[in-house]
Amino acid sequence: MKSTNLIFRIVVLFVVLSIASPLFAKLQSDDFNGSKLGTIWKIDNPKKAKWEVNNGNLKVVGGINANVWGGADATFYYQETDQKSFDVETTVVVDYAKGSTVTGILILSETTKDKGGRNPEWITLKLWGRGGGDNNAVLQYQRREDDGLEGLVGTQPDYIPPAGIIPISLRVKRDGNTYESWFKPNAKGDWVSVGKVDYVLNDPLKVGIYAGIAEDAEADGRKLTAEFDYFHEASSKSTSVNPKNRLAIKWGEIKNK
Repeated sequence: MKSTNLIFRIVVLFVVLSIASPLFAKLQSDDFNGSKLGTIWKIDNPKKAKWEVNNGNLKVVGGINANVWGGADATFYYQETDQKSFDVETTVVVDYAKGSTVTGILILSETTKDKGGRNPEWITLKLWGRGGGDNNAVLQYQRREDDGLEGLVGTQPDYIPPAGIIPISLRVKRDGNTYESWFKPNAKGDWVSVGKVDYVLNDPLKVGIYAGIAEDAEADGRKLTAEFDYFHEASSKSTSVNPKNRLAIKWGEIKNK
């Protein structure tokens, strides 16, 4: 009898703790202060890039074989959550040349299958730096290997910056099964709408930022550097910061190198 009562108490305690302490935390903002990446972050594909936290930004030097299209192969800095509603944004200065590169926000579900029956599935808002004869960048709003679903965008109209230094702000909002996105060209001004899609991604979700070179070989002059100024979630407190002013300083430093 005592053994049965003990087991019952343990089960009750486990249930109470599960309710009081959810398995997945709410998303947290990060201004990348200090000299180390915060403990709120996990990293997928860490060997695909070199990075450092310095001067209030996360600097990522992208490596090869690091696309986000057929697979999520770029170095991905993320937090895991089951929040039904969130609103995340980042500002990044991308510097790329002589190759295909990807930089953006990724919302990934390991337990959701894509239209081809593959795990994982995702929604991403990304700057695709195009090499070859294009030598310019476009903004895309996609799921895995597809942008044909209503609300997704293969190429954002009227936005094709040349290769080189590209400052941009990116934002994605989740409201249940609806995901809406915006961007700011040159990381200033008002938010410009990109797309709004209704799509089911099973919780938990990996939510964060990534950068990589979508080429399978290195080449002379081929490069990608992405300097993330911050990652903010609208309901999460963070260190007081003026992203616009900090970006202006950082961009000036890059141009003077």
